[in-house]
Amino acid sequence: MRYGYALIDSKQSRIKSPDSIVGKLRRKKLPLTFEAVFNNLHDIAGIRLIVRFVSDIKIVEDLLATQADIKVLKVKDYVHHPKANGYQSLHLILGVPVYTVDGPNIIEVELQIRTIAMNFWASLEHELNYKKNVPDQVTLQRSLTKKARLITKLDQEMDDIKTRMYQQPPTPES
Repeated sequence: MRYGYALIDSKQSRIKSPDSIVGKLRRKKLPLTFEAVFNNLHDIAGIRLIVRFVSDIKIVEDLLATQADIKVLKVKDYVHHPKANGYQSLHLILGVPVYTVDGPNIIEVELQIRTIAMNFWASLEHELNYKKNVPDQVTLQRSLTKKARLITKLDQEMDDIKTRMYQQPPTPES
């Protein structure tokens, strides 16, 4: 209600399977203990928030920073500093309280915030990179990198439209 539109378009979440956790601990040559999991793995739980406008990414980040029970521990800003392949998203590692019979524990959770366009691009890029036997894969990867620039431009233009749509009407004093 504060912003006059739905700030979050959709959300996705996942929890790593026990096999995936064990595999990651082994790859990192860490002991198979709860302490190793909680001290070294920052993505046991993952949440992705999809917003409509690029400016909404910052709004969501700022709102999370005001939550008394959530701590922003680390920020990776791939929106303003995209990866070389064009990937864009804001990644936050959050400390979130999980209440158990032994009392509250702070668990690290990875939160990704991106626009619909960024998510569409990332989904296709992920599929291209993990799919086997894609004909002309390198050419397609280069093409996707170029499309990332178009998505950035589109997101900026959509943000401009949002600004014009949700502008406050002039006051009598103006």
